[in-house]
Amino acid sequence: QLGEALGAETDRADARLQRQDDRAGSGRGAASEARRHYRFPSGHAFLKDLQGWREKMRSQRFGTNGAEAVRDGQLRYYALATHAEHHFRTVDLKNEAKVVFRWYDTFSTRRFVDQPDWAFERASVLFNVAGALSYLATSQERGDPEQIKLACRYFQEASGVINELRKIASSASWLSFTPDMTDDFLEALSCIMLAQAQKCFYEKAVADGRSHAIVAKLAAECAALYQDAGLKLKAPLLQEAISSEWLAVVDWNRALFDGVQNYYAATALGEAGEYGACVSRLTHAVNRTAEAVNMCQRHSAALQKQFRDAHALAKDAHAKAKKDNDSIYFDRVPPYATLPKLPRHALVKPLRPEGLDVPPPEAPPSPEKPDIIGAAAAFGAASLDGTPPPPSFDEASSAGVEDLVAMGFSKEAASAALAQCKGSVQEAAALLVDREAASSTLAFLRPPAERRPGPQAAGRWAVCSSLQQWVREVLEVRYAAARGGFAAVRRV
Repeated sequence: QLGEALGAETDRADARLQRQDDRAGSGRGAASEARRHYRFPSGHAFLKDLQGWREKMRSQRFGTNGAEAVRDGQLRYYALATHAEHHFRTVDLKNEAKVVFRWYDTFSTRRFVDQPDWAFERASVLFNVAGALSYLATSQERGDPEQIKLACRYFQEASGVINELRKIASSASWLSFTPDMTDDFLEALSCIMLAQAQKCFYEKAVADGRSHAIVAKLAAECAALYQDAGLKLKAPLLQEAISSEWLAVVDWNRALFDGVQNYYAATALGEAGEYGACVSRLTHAVNRTAEAVNMCQRHSAALQKQFRDAHALAKDAHAKAKKDNDSIYFDRVPPYATLPKLPRHALVKPLRPEGLDVPPPEAPPSPEKPDIIGAAAAFGAASLDGTPPPPSFDEASSAGVEDLVAMGFSKEAASAALAQCKGSVQEAAALLVDREAASSTLAFLRPPAERRPGPQAAGRWAVCSSLQQWVREVLEVRYAAARGGFAAVRRV
């Protein structure tokens, strides 16, 4: 069992840490106490939750539990597996925990692959999520306007989940171990889901009576998506692994929509007076829809209906257009190969269900590294060599203003000069002194009290005999004070 195996590995890790503490003595015990939970705080409770959801997912079925409940449960387990991949990132699942994840091939359930890799488990879960979404989409009543919208969204979400799976599998070592995880197969599945979503728009446009030119563009996109899927499925590995009947369904739809796009384009050409091109496209539409009908003959009548209906429409339209052109218009019918490729209009794209955005797991201290959290907290009081830590930016700015005020400048002038000089006390002092010297001489005759020199210059103030001597004395005192302040800053 997954929980038991990982729980046993957790206990062994705790025992190893305890032995390390015992050998290191009491000085190391506190440092490794934070690591005692072994990579994640919830420990065994997390493993119990993980194992419980995994067993629940293994037993759920669309028919009994409902595809919506299966999807939600799989996304919940996907989040737990994503966190587990982080928490056990340094655990050798195969050799230490004895844990492997098994996947049975989609088209040959007797074949399976075992991999000791959390990424493999996450990819497997996403495959099942995409399956649940596609099942939900096909379960909708396509004749209902609201349900066909839901079907379209589910198909697009299934494509988005498959694209997320492709990201996980793109660099994995187990990529070629099962055909289900190959990029060709996953890309083909994504194309099929988008083709089904685009088909919903096509059916809605037909039901709403949209113009034939618009319907032709929607059908052309369906045909292109089925074409891309068919090309991917022709990879040698997939041809051997995938059911031939399943491959045939893609071919039916590819032929059907190739014919349908030409049928609607031809009717638009007929309305525009291009009768020869209209007949050429209708001839191709009849041939391609007939191919689709022939390919699905051995299947149920309900499945064949859409193919037979499309063929009947094309055949009737072709007979009428050919008769009119032969008897009335006499327009030259060009070969189909010379006609321009029909424009496509895509209305679908892969969508991400909300459950794919897994919040980051709680980040525990790594057992291989020292307790840097405690060291970082202690760093605020003193550095490792015992010297005081440097002041903060606000503290340094406040100290610079105080130094300039002590030199005799006002607080406002000191703050403004520091801001102009980007915090340099030396440059701010020089700037203020230059301003003082350049100002009017009357400003020095009766200097304000807050701008007088400090106590060390009080005696000199009394004996200054002239304005020039006073200015010189003030500048000397301020430069001396500035030099002392700069030395203090350098010490900090």
